[in-house]
Amino acid sequence: MKLMSWMAGAAATLSFVGAASAQNIVIGVSTAQTGPAAVAAEWELWGVNLAIEEINAAGGVLGKKLEILVMDNKCNPSEAVNVANKLVEAKVVAIEGAHCSSGHLASMKIIQDAKIPMITGIASNPQITTLSGKGGNDYAFRISASDAGMMQALGIYLGTKKPFKTVAIVAEDSDFGRGGAEAFKAVAEKAGVQIMSTDIHPQNTPDFTSILTRLQQRRPDAIATFQLGGDSVNFLRQAMQVGVRIPYTGRVELGGRNAPIIEAGGMEKSISAWQYSALADSPQNKAFAEKIKAKHNAEPYLQTWAGYDCIRVLAQAIKEAGSTDGTKIKDAMKGMSFTNVMGKTVKFDEYNQAGHWVALHTVLDKKVTLADLVEVK
Repeated sequence: MKLMSWMAGAAATLSFVGAASAQNIVIGVSTAQTGPAAVAAEWELWGVNLAIEEINAAGGVLGKKLEILVMDNKCNPSEAVNVANKLVEAKVVAIEGAHCSSGHLASMKIIQDAKIPMITGIASNPQITTLSGKGGNDYAFRISASDAGMMQALGIYLGTKKPFKTVAIVAEDSDFGRGGAEAFKAVAEKAGVQIMSTDIHPQNTPDFTSILTRLQQRRPDAIATFQLGGDSVNFLRQAMQVGVRIPYTGRVELGGRNAPIIEAGGMEKSISAWQYSALADSPQNKAFAEKIKAKHNAEPYLQTWAGYDCIRVLAQAIKEAGSTDGTKIKDAMKGMSFTNVMGKTVKFDEYNQAGHWVALHTVLDKKVTLADLVEVK
């Protein structure tokens, strides 16, 4: 595999770029190597690179090696459009991306016009479902649940277990943040949960003191957060510093960089909906987790799984299509079934969505547990 690499910025993300190789099959990767999701994009590339490594070690696809062309969209819609155009010009056969919902939505028209399939396992805005497949864009695919699907699973749990009567929402001002907040509001009402307040903040907010002060005064039973990695970590750390000890819910990450906060007791009795669980008990997931642990001394994150399974789906589709033609790959994806790392066999529905499983995580006694793996439609 012909690769050039460099350390990108403070995140030191290992990236791979290069001109499309005539002898290789080139898949584009549009991700946020800089910006608010830079660290999460690095985790995503762990999975992408492992999948490429395994597939090539097994002989590649159609007798050729897979190669990736990675470009930085900065989690910005305008940059994502530029990246999508560049990947089209580079004649990639498919695109894994665009990590952030805003970037993915902005890229959809370009890949549709170019007839190049694009797949994500991270972008969660419900509008992606509405606009994909039967919704108009036959070349946009997603293997993970949308915010609506995740909140559906979380709403059933909240309505059945009734851990919280009141919840305050804190969300970033983005397609992800606002989409998640709206999806949560819809299920909270059905579950009998009162929304006490909603705070929407700009991305890269340095100081959450004013929001946290209001939350301390209101004392909701839980705080539902919808924030990307950097803002989420800052919010949770500042909450610890000012003495906020309120459980979290929504899309808060239970684990990962938040592990020290969990171990310090700052997220006790939290319950969160997630698209992947490293705790899922399947042979595939255990093997995957062991490989990531050996390479990166960390458990696989949602983004790691997404990158890994997205590349595996594309490789399977290219093989089943017997071609690198974008339309033929798209048609193969629409008709095939595949087994994800969590051991679930799924198919893309009429909206090109295959994210029908949601992991519900809880924190009890300073440890994260998998409360349930729920199938949603």
